[in-house]
Amino acid sequence: MSDDPELPQPTEAPSSAHALPWERMGRAERIAAGASLLWALGAGLAMALGGATLVGPVLVVVVPVALLWIGLFASHASRSAREESHRLRAEIQTLQRSLRTQARGGGLPAELDRRLAGIERAARQTETALAGFGVMRPEPAPEAEPETPAPAPEPAPTLGRAELARALNFPDSDQDLEGFAALRAALRDTRARQLIQASQDVLTLLSQDGIYMDDLAPPPAPAEAWRALAQGARGAPLAPLAEGLDAQGMAGIATARMGEDTIFRDTAQHFLRLFDRMLDDYCDGAEDDEIALLAETRTGRAFRLLGAAAGNFS
Repeated sequence: MSDDPELPQPTEAPSSAHALPWERMGRAERIAAGASLLWALGAGLAMALGGATLVGPVLVVVVPVALLWIGLFASHASRSAREESHRLRAEIQTLQRSLRTQARGGGLPAELDRRLAGIERAARQTETALAGFGVMRPEPAPEAEPETPAPAPEPAPTLGRAELARALNFPDSDQDLEGFAALRAALRDTRARQLIQASQDVLTLLSQDGIYMDDLAPPPAPAEAWRALAQGARGAPLAPLAEGLDAQGMAGIATARMGEDTIFRDTAQHFLRLFDRMLDDYCDGAEDDEIALLAETRTGRAFRLLGAAAGNFS
């Protein structure tokens, strides 16, 4: 056992190995034994004088005595449970004091773990004893509530290209009601919501280096370059997408950060993949002015900047 003064040491119960059976019995057991003996003698005497049959008198003798001892055992179990509860409460209070002391000292002894495990085992044994003698009242089972069918999810709104592009540009100010309306509609679409969240992440990371999409104004890339990208082309057809991105060295800053910052690189790659996936559907049947509308959004400019930094257009 630990020498920690905060932990009380168990005391050995006095041995009763040499005590007589009558001496080991408590007051309640003595009373019950005496009452059982008197009842048996009285019932036996009554049977002898009355000449009754065997079955009935046996029941008269056995049943009351059995009920008496069952009640005695239940009383013992209840008293033991109360004593055990008080002991456990004292143990817990002692442990709490020790924990506070050890926390101030900077460490916890292994003895506390063993003591906590012992308390847990004792608590389980107490609950078992109470349940076995019917002392512990069972918790009423909760009434099952009738299942109500879950409401059918509202169908996601069909986003037009103009509305999606407006959402990907984000509202210009708190007065941009049209921008907020488009953003709310786009957030109800799963794929659009994922792209918007990824775009917001990269715009936040870029702003940490002083890179803002409102300051990035590369020359418009032809719609054919965007369509070629959507169709999986690489090399020369995509060159216009990388032109004019060196304003204030923004492209160089993004390239350097992608090489040094793994969080930035992973976030940017995730954003580029989502934008590529969206672009395939957006460019399918889109007019040139619709593609230009997407390219001029803050999200579209971020895609050109990060795509060039990642070497996706070469």
